[in-house]
Amino acid sequence: MEDFCLLDKELNRRYIIDTYSSVIWAKRYNTVGDCELVISATEDNFNKVKECKYISRNDDDMVCKIEKIEIQTDEENGSQLIITGTDIKDMLNQRIVEKQTNFNGLVEDYIRKLIIDSIISPTNPDRKIKNFILADKVGFTEKISEQVTYDYVGIKIQELCQQFGWGYKVAIDDGNFIFSLYKGEDRSQYVTFSEDYDNISKTDYQKDDSNIKNVALVAGEGEGVARVTTSIGGGIGADRYELFVDARNLSSEIGYDDLLKSYPNGKEKNINNVIYYQVNNENIAILTKNEKQEITKVQLCNNVYVESLKNTGYEKMATYTSVTSFIGEIISGINYTYKEDYDLGSIVNIVNKYGISDKVRISEIIESQDDNGYSIEPTFESVE
Repeated sequence: MEDFCLLDKELNRRYIIDTYSSVIWAKRYNTVGDCELVISATEDNFNKVKECKYISRNDDDMVCKIEKIEIQTDEENGSQLIITGTDIKDMLNQRIVEKQTNFNGLVEDYIRKLIIDSIISPTNPDRKIKNFILADKVGFTEKISEQVTYDYVGIKIQELCQQFGWGYKVAIDDGNFIFSLYKGEDRSQYVTFSEDYDNISKTDYQKDDSNIKNVALVAGEGEGVARVTTSIGGGIGADRYELFVDARNLSSEIGYDDLLKSYPNGKEKNINNVIYYQVNNENIAILTKNEKQEITKVQLCNNVYVESLKNTGYEKMATYTSVTSFIGEIISGINYTYKEDYDLGSIVNIVNKYGISDKVRISEIIESQDDNGYSIEPTFESVE
């Protein structure tokens, strides 16, 4: 591996670490990565680590926040300083969605809005991270209609990325934290890992159906028989696995400004003395006005509210699927090169010695180096 850098809280590079006993560098596609670096426990090394806040690598874009420092004393083999870090994209979980947020449109715009409202341009200036910026839009076309309140921003983004097969990361460049979305390339036509090719070893194949759910009952606001419910998915008899999703915190009542932002270019129409807000002749909400004709209440129509409940259901049910995974140790330098032929998020083929093959995404890559040498261990998750 390349050398490591220690950065201070202002993201300035302070020290280079080019000598270490062992390192584990674990990157993950749409969850949070981590690292562990073991160096000699000298007073100089300890003082350097204490001065700094982050660890980076010259040849990689993951940066970890130093979370834990441990000294293990050993008179015989020498004392060790163990530095444990967490991928800085976990900083998204330092913020919650502070107020009810309604959104209707592109999922990519939704994710960017969550970050802008919570980190980049929050109403409370204490929540702002001054050097956190968004990379250019990727151009994903998936859409969503959803309402969210009090979720951790990072967990919400993670759930959305898992639902749509995207990856996300926070990198550092020119003193800034830069958030970006991406989608791993499909390289399955020309990248295959197989023991027959001598480029992978120690494969572990798992097919886990223990957590599967294929039908969800989503319950929104209201009490008892008056509670608004809807269902999604499908399954019959013994092949039906039901999930209850409590979405009571989703409200059909929203602010007028949120209505205009989520459903622009609408118009009001009075039908039997009920004022509707319509978009393309579809009823979106019912407006209540006072004697001065000021809008005092906005109530989403049932069909629009139910659609929001369904999206919440799909998002939750995406975590209750059959999981097929391969774990194997790639033999470095045989056939393919990491970051050239494949990378985190890439879709590749894998075949074990029993002939079990699958088209898989690389969801995790763990690099490690110690006295036994360098190894790279990916986790593959089925995409079909």
